[in-house]
Amino acid sequence: MDETITERFQALMLRFHRLGGELPPLERLDITPAQVVYLDFLNKNPDCRLSDLAEALQYKPASVSAMVSSLEEKGLVSKTQGLDDGRSLSLSLTAKGGEAVKEIEDYRQRRVESILDKLKESEKDTLLKLLEKALL
Repeated sequence: MDETITERFQALMLRFHRLGGELPPLERLDITPAQVVYLDFLNKNPDCRLSDLAEALQYKPASVSAMVSSLEEKGLVSKTQGLDDGRSLSLSLTAKGGEAVKEIEDYRQRRVESILDKLKESEKDTLLKLLEKALL
C-alpha cells in the first residue's frame, strides 16, 4: 500500500478521535476503551454470567474477572449470586454504569452526526459501503 495513503488514513483516524472539541466521557469517567467494551456488552446483556462475558469477548476468564472487579470498584458494575446456581455470578450495570453507557453513546452519536451532516445522501451511502467493505 502506498505510504502516503497509509499516512493520510492514520491522520484521519487521529482527527476522528479528536472530533467534537469536548472532553471525551472516557477521560472524565476515568474508564478505558477496553472497559467500554465490557460496559457495552453488559448493557446489551444484563444479568449475564462471567463465563458468558468471557466467551463473548474471547478473553480468558481470569482477565475478565479482573476487569469486572475494576469496574465494580468504580461503581459501574455489580455482581450478584446467580439464581440458578449460588456459585455463579450474575453481572449487571449499576445505575452509575447505565448513566456512563448513555453518556458514551450520546457522545458517539454526536461525533458521527457531525461527520455525516457534512455529506450528501449519496456520499453517506458511498462512505458506509466503503467502510463495510474494509471492515467486514
